[in-house]
Amino acid sequence: MKMCIEAVDRVFEVAGGSCWFSDNEAQRLFRDSHMTAAHAYTDYDVCKQILGRSLMGLEPDPTMV
Repeated sequence: MKMCIEAVDRVFEVAGGSCWFSDNEAQRLFRDSHMTAAHAYTDYDVCKQILGRSLMGLEPDPTMV
């Protein structure tokens, strides 16, 4: 995920100031990719803890969801 974000950031940097307009496709790509990365289930450490607790029969940790 981090590599995807870095790639989108690079495209955004070289594309210039017009990328900040909301009707620009690059702006949507930038916004969507950063929102996806912010989601807890795209974090490998969070996912492995959730799966591990489930496999061991433990209750989900409310701070992880």
